[in-house]
Amino acid sequence: MRQVILEINGLEMVNFSPNNYNGEMNLSYTVDGEKKVQVVRFDLTRKIEILVGSILKFVKSQGDQDVDEDDLVGSLFVKRLKDEDKIEERLLNFFAKLCEKVRFMKMDKNHVNYMKIFHEVRGSKVVLN
Repeated sequence: MRQVILEINGLEMVNFSPNNYNGEMNLSYTVDGEKKVQVVRFDLTRKIEILVGSILKFVKSQGDQDVDEDDLVGSLFVKRLKDEDKIEERLLNFFAKLCEKVRFMKMDKNHVNYMKIFHEVRGSKVVLN
């Protein structure tokens, strides 16, 4: 039986739309040591648990192996997300702060503060390993 190790390395905001509060982020992850980057889109007005759950679900869906029909037992594999609880907690904290900034941005009428928060949101990133 083979084990596939999945690891989330980080998230970085690539694009942020203040009109509808949608963001595009580069999700960096590894599958058995092979680095991959995927652009993911989020509505930053949704609940953070849903955002984090969708990231974890996406990464867990990666790393599928080919099944050899002649040797089914030999083609079994187990996927494991490295430090899943720690990663989930850090993602929840990251999105909580990010969504709080977006909420302040929606309420702020001062253009100087609005642009300051906009640049903070647009430049946000988290490194997870």
